[in-house]
Amino acid sequence: MKIVHVFWSLMFGGIETMLVNIANAQAQLGANVYIIIINDNCDSTLISALNENVKIIFLHRKLHSKGALFIFKFNRALLKIKPDIVHLHDPHLFGLIFSRRLRSITCTTLHDVPYGLLHGNSILQRKILAMNFRLAGNVAYLDKIPQVFSISNIVQKELLDKFGVESIVVNNGIDTSMFKQRRQKGMNRPMRLIQVSRLDYKKKGQDLLIKAVAELNGLIEVDFIGDGESLAYLNGLSRSLDTERYVHFLGKKPQSFISENLQNYDLFVQPSRYEGFGLTVAEAMAAQLPVLVTEGEGPAEITCNEKYGWTFKNGDVDDLVNKIVCIQRLYSEAMDKAEKAKQYVCNNYDVSVTARKYLEEYTKIKN
Repeated sequence: MKIVHVFWSLMFGGIETMLVNIANAQAQLGANVYIIIINDNCDSTLISALNENVKIIFLHRKLHSKGALFIFKFNRALLKIKPDIVHLHDPHLFGLIFSRRLRSITCTTLHDVPYGLLHGNSILQRKILAMNFRLAGNVAYLDKIPQVFSISNIVQKELLDKFGVESIVVNNGIDTSMFKQRRQKGMNRPMRLIQVSRLDYKKKGQDLLIKAVAELNGLIEVDFIGDGESLAYLNGLSRSLDTERYVHFLGKKPQSFISENLQNYDLFVQPSRYEGFGLTVAEAMAAQLPVLVTEGEGPAEITCNEKYGWTFKNGDVDDLVNKIVCIQRLYSEAMDKAEKAKQYVCNNYDVSVTARKYLEEYTKIKN
């Protein structure tokens, strides 16, 4: 089967790393895999991580360019490849495909909770979809694309409830074999916490964790891995709460660093206010690290609520503090839970499972 994955860019990030892993796994399963990267915006580390059998086509569009030449290059590349399946990782791209046949074999994955406009009913709305992706959201054309995949049951439900679009759940996957596992049964003092994500406190909730550090006054310390627009705000919050000694911003780190070092922490916390999935939660579970996540969001789906992890009330600092204290007190139980969680993630969220599921679903589209 000849598969074309289409990305705007391929920069370092959880989703991008996962997509590289999926392409590699599909190639290993015997598929003929192509990747089209539209923007001239790629991380050399991710490119070098691709399997030698994965073919890459760069369109070299300048970031934020208003030119339309890349659209013709994109369609020419698709026609030359003659794919069996076109897998878009942003539904906006569907509006750029000219060929009716290619549109009929196209699918897309919704990688986050849905928001925005499905399509333009008026000239103004169509112009918004074409020219302003931020306002259009991540649901453009989803009611037109032959097959839509959601990354979790929560994303699937929201897409159906809010937009009336049905989808098939294919959970994101990680390379579980990469992660060094935590062997230490005891807990560090102060307790070492880690959070890995883009620094976007309005979505990811890093401010809640800093406030919890202040409440616990020296009993815990936290490392934040990632960068983003909220760094200055979070640094200022840490200073104002006098937690600088216990709050550390490590910046963006490669996957190799994360897979090697998760084992050195006592607890992974994902305090997101809203989240469609939570790749880094699955990674922490693969490292046999206890995890604490927001209830009712995508990460809690991975942990099966409190079966394989711990949850706290969304946006509630007091409940977050109480759960951290509870995990400290019951740390032996937390580690027992982490051992079971590691096996569960390997069986259900390994990238090989994800790649195989996509291949099965592609066959239905092709037929």
